[in-house]
Amino acid sequence: MNRPARWALLAPTLLCWCTAFAQHAAPTEPELLKRDQVAEQLRLETLRFNAAAQAVEDEVRYPGLTRTAVYLGVELDDLLVSEASVQIDERPVVTVKIDEAQALALQRSEGLKRLLLANLDPGPHRVQLRMTGQYASAKEGAEPVVMEHAVEFEKLPKTTSVVFRARWTKPGGQAQRSAFIRTSGSRRGLDAQVLREQP
Repeated sequence: MNRPARWALLAPTLLCWCTAFAQHAAPTEPELLKRDQVAEQLRLETLRFNAAAQAVEDEVRYPGLTRTAVYLGVELDDLLVSEASVQIDERPVVTVKIDEAQALALQRSEGLKRLLLANLDPGPHRVQLRMTGQYASAKEGAEPVVMEHAVEFEKLPKTTSVVFRARWTKPGGQAQRSAFIRTSGSRRGLDAQVLREQP
């Protein structure tokens, strides 16, 4: 086959290949923006769906009459929690590891992290929390900070939350009204509060 004949046969193939390549060329800026927006919208919808599915699962596995949640909050400016261990009555200890990003978020937002969700029958119960962490201002090699607190409460047939908070406390475990005004004898520690769902 002579050269012109070969080129005549190859030309349509090359033309198709070049056209296909051009169609798959890098997208333009508006196309990229639109793709990012669609991807973000899908991500948010997935998060909403997962949250709704988790709420349904919690409702089925932990009915309101027996549901008991244990939370941890941090109100000390420089405390970074690395681990929290919870024990309810004589049940096995549940240990929750908290990574640095979660510890920073917990400390900065003064929010709450759910450590445990359990079913408890109505009646008296005891919840104990042991928290381990470190102050951001601590020197390298300093001993970890360990705080422990236990609370006894009467479980009623309604959703109950036990909230432990690391904060400035007065002697006797009572919380200070303000972290900025500390009375003599105040110290860093854990206190607990039992919250019940209102009818």
